[in-house]
Amino acid sequence: MPRGRPKGSKSAAGTVRAGAERTRAAEAIEFNQALVLNQWLFSLFDLESTDGSFRIDGRRMPLLDAFKRRFQLNEDSEEGLDENNVHRFHHALINQIPDELPGVSKDELLAFDQNIVRHTQAMNAQRALRRERPVVWKYFQYLSLLFVEIYLDRYFRDPQALAQAINAHIAKFNEGKEESQQLPLLDEGADAALGLNKLALWCATGSGKTLLMHMNLRQYQHHLAQAGKAGQLNRILLLTPNEGLSHQHLQEFSAAGIEAELFDKNARGLFAGKAVEIIDIHKLADEMGEKTVAVEAFEEGNLVLVDEGHRGASGGEEGRWLSRRDQLCEKGFSFEYSATFKQAVKGNAALSRRYARSIVFDYSYRYFYGDGYGKDYQILNLDEATEETRLDPYLTACLMAAWQQRRLYDDKQAELAPFNLERPLWIFVGGSVNALRTENKRSVSDVTEILLFLSRFVRDRAATEKHIDEILSGGLATATGANPFANRFGYLAALGVTAAEAFNDICARLFNAPGGGALHVEYLKGADGELALKLGDNPPFGLINVGDAKKLYDLCDATPGLVAEERDFAGSMFRSINDRDSRISLLIGSRKFTEGWNSWRVSTLGLMKIGQSEGAQIIQLFGRGVRLQGWNHCLKRSKALRLPAGVNKPKHIELLETLNVFGIHADYMAQFKQFLEDEGLPVDQETEELILPVVRNLGTHKLKVIRLKPVINGVPTSFGTAFRQLAPIPELEPPRGEEDLWLLRNKVQLNWYPKIQAMKAKDLAGGDGVADLERGSLTPRHVALLNLDRAWFELIRFKNERGWHNFNIPRRAVERLLSESDWYELLVPGPVMALDSLDRLPVWQEIAESLLKKYAERYYSYRKKAWEEPHLEYAELAADDPNFPEAGNAVGEEQGVYRITVEKSEETLITQLRAIGEELRKRAYSEPHKKLTGANATIELIRFQHHLFEPLIRAGGASVSVKPVALNDGEMRFVTRLKEYCEQHAAEFVDRPLFLLRNLSRGRGVGFFEAGNFYPDFMLWRLDGGKQRITFIDPKGIRNLSWTNEPKLDFATTLRDIENRIGDAAVSLDSYIVSVTPAAEMRLHWGVTDAQLAQRHIVFDEDEDYVRRILAGP
Repeated sequence: MPRGRPKGSKSAAGTVRAGAERTRAAEAIEFNQALVLNQWLFSLFDLESTDGSFRIDGRRMPLLDAFKRRFQLNEDSEEGLDENNVHRFHHALINQIPDELPGVSKDELLAFDQNIVRHTQAMNAQRALRRERPVVWKYFQYLSLLFVEIYLDRYFRDPQALAQAINAHIAKFNEGKEESQQLPLLDEGADAALGLNKLALWCATGSGKTLLMHMNLRQYQHHLAQAGKAGQLNRILLLTPNEGLSHQHLQEFSAAGIEAELFDKNARGLFAGKAVEIIDIHKLADEMGEKTVAVEAFEEGNLVLVDEGHRGASGGEEGRWLSRRDQLCEKGFSFEYSATFKQAVKGNAALSRRYARSIVFDYSYRYFYGDGYGKDYQILNLDEATEETRLDPYLTACLMAAWQQRRLYDDKQAELAPFNLERPLWIFVGGSVNALRTENKRSVSDVTEILLFLSRFVRDRAATEKHIDEILSGGLATATGANPFANRFGYLAALGVTAAEAFNDICARLFNAPGGGALHVEYLKGADGELALKLGDNPPFGLINVGDAKKLYDLCDATPGLVAEERDFAGSMFRSINDRDSRISLLIGSRKFTEGWNSWRVSTLGLMKIGQSEGAQIIQLFGRGVRLQGWNHCLKRSKALRLPAGVNKPKHIELLETLNVFGIHADYMAQFKQFLEDEGLPVDQETEELILPVVRNLGTHKLKVIRLKPVINGVPTSFGTAFRQLAPIPELEPPRGEEDLWLLRNKVQLNWYPKIQAMKAKDLAGGDGVADLERGSLTPRHVALLNLDRAWFELIRFKNERGWHNFNIPRRAVERLLSESDWYELLVPGPVMALDSLDRLPVWQEIAESLLKKYAERYYSYRKKAWEEPHLEYAELAADDPNFPEAGNAVGEEQGVYRITVEKSEETLITQLRAIGEELRKRAYSEPHKKLTGANATIELIRFQHHLFEPLIRAGGASVSVKPVALNDGEMRFVTRLKEYCEQHAAEFVDRPLFLLRNLSRGRGVGFFEAGNFYPDFMLWRLDGGKQRITFIDPKGIRNLSWTNEPKLDFATTLRDIENRIGDAAVSLDSYIVSVTPAAEMRLHWGVTDAQLAQRHIVFDEDEDYVRRILAGP
């Protein structure tokens, strides 16, 4: 396989110059740009990239963002399952695939979706028994599971072909790169599987990686069994970095109903091989020891799960951990999970290459935050001059930020309850709590410095109140003139508290000491590494959790200004810190918090000394601090949410949905900012959300839309309830007679070529072009060899997973269906069906089961549609129709709003949008067509009075996003052309008014089962007296559509059938596809005439007269 190195020779000077350029290029390649496995998987969806980005609409963006935009699958997509137990995410994805993708077929995507459904239902059944909330996947979790499904399917089918496919991509990646930048190729030989058995998932902290782990376990076991290799699984091992995380996993496995145990080399865990064995990685060794176990004792063929995978990846002893992990999964498989791969591989080329070829999905924190999940964060900057002269006022301001959060939480608990916020906790964290340095000839530490500040705060009330008054009055100006606390205390300002009132409330609320008192540090002798902080004899308000508590106690005892004492204590304050009745408001600890500690309380984060090697741990803790349960456990901050009608966002809630970050020394802050930048995160808030109201233009006209009656005989039709309860029970059988003509005309189609091509089977040829596709069938000789009982059981399982409890599938139906072939079309290479080797029997069995399941789905949906047809009706378009933008919260936003997110660097664009927003609120905006241009973005607004709301927006560029989704180029051209026609022929619409409405995708807009769940982009009404014609219009590229057996191209005929069934003479239905692909190209591609194109209501964007033709109708 070629490595893609530059060819040709150069002069010496040219070589030096080229070498310098390549060196600069080498430095420029970021780790996240080299994730070749992830890139290969995206290429299966026609998103080819060798640098982790892809260009869409003139904008180059990360692959995940490009995927979201192309397939309209994102953080706003409808979650959960439909009435047939198919993920709505799957429908959203399929709706954006015109024909087939280059590397994965629609049939495969549905099969993978059903695997995910099956495993999720199994997991949720166990969770329900334990009264745990059911899991409903977020879009990024679903995509992660989907990518794992695709990978495991290829891995178990043909690992050599998988290695070849990935190598082909690696070769493209390597082209033109310096050798040091190139990635090594995978082994394509007989042992290819051994180089493909390590997957890694880059999961932001708080993104649900534990749930993904549980699902990956089920996915692996499923594919292993499907490959007939279930007996080869030796043991399931989970490696953790510490005992705390081991115990946490044990609890989470229990909640998921997965048998698990903490590893004990002297108990059954060493020999059982059934339960998940959870092992602290420190217990692995090369040889048996008193507290360790030799890796070779676990033998091979294990499934190894590794949490916090960045551990065991560096040199020295940790480097040996990495080799031990590899030894554990030899001839087995491993899944690795971390939020900080980029930090882990920094400066380690070998490790970078390893993870570049194994990270299957990247949902690092930059994506998590960008999608609106988790808290906002604000960095309370500290410069060196302020540190030297005004450190106490700065720390007082940080303390007040923590107090403001606590005061708001206590005051508004009832209002905040639906948003699942926890009592705020102020924490300090550093690499080593006991780290000492010498100042003024005495030993001091970051911890004692914090404690001395707290002591001064409560002891010198006059100075403290002076600082509080200054901060409440105008923030805190630093030596550089910046004011990191300006406008940070809005809730305190609204309360109107004085400095004295603030001091009293802080003592009572944060320090559990209404009367104040001296600061005491208590060494809790019965606890594990804990010291308590309290004022006087009041209950403890703070806790220090450290490895060597006695050493820190001695240091505090020797520090003037601190009162240190010992106390016997049974139990642990740290373990109860998440309890509802915990009175701990301050927690000080080392990096041990970053792994294994699980809390939703962190709200203010103080940084102590951080080592250069500890960036990953600090990012971990930062990730824990920004975790948020959110309204209805959606994980999102409220400003990124569309709350349901009647649910109001509590005022000032953003204070509790923001993590405050500060440091006790300026260099700590600078280093933390560098960590954020390394993760691709803004060190300060860089975006601004602008609200643009819309104006509705419906007036008093009563426009009609098609819908199924909401209720039939008292039973709701939602989720197919009426069909399940009222309709005759359908029984699966082959198509019969005139009534099943639709099933014969719309045959089940199974294309086996994508699977063959994905595997690159060496004994098969052809299949690269449409003309080369061969047709095949299951002959009686094939069927005689099949296991029909297994096929029937698989069909019953499929029916039950889909929730079709009103569907009868007798065994005889399997025999009758497989004895005929008029109901399906099988595209398969001839050699696959050749009856010359029983080695192909598993493939024939899989083909038969796939055909049967596709037909069962088609048959059930057809019977459901036939029963529901008489219950279709026209209903008036309602004011709350989902196609209208949702209302905002301010005056003038009642009719709906756009939410536009713009980078703050786009100052001109922001200023213009703010002005337009105010004009729209006052109904004073009058520009018919306006284009705003920023440094890296453009926004185009068009007012069109015939659209049911205006303006319509098109956006482009790297620094702007719009919700609801902005128009694409084709949609904008259509609206512009229609607007121009209406303005030029205004008289036509005086007595026969026209209205247009953009139709959203599945879950919100109007779709049609008969047309393959087609959701046209626009609905157009033309009124004529008491009659109205509804025309569905879809501007799109049609190059990838098939002329035959394509429901979208037959949509006009489908609509006429619906029109006849409803039988309302006052309403007629029509549809048009506006092709952005040229007519000449399509005539040649399909081999059709202009008359045939017109017959199927296909018009072309290049035709200057197409708008008139659409409005004239048939």
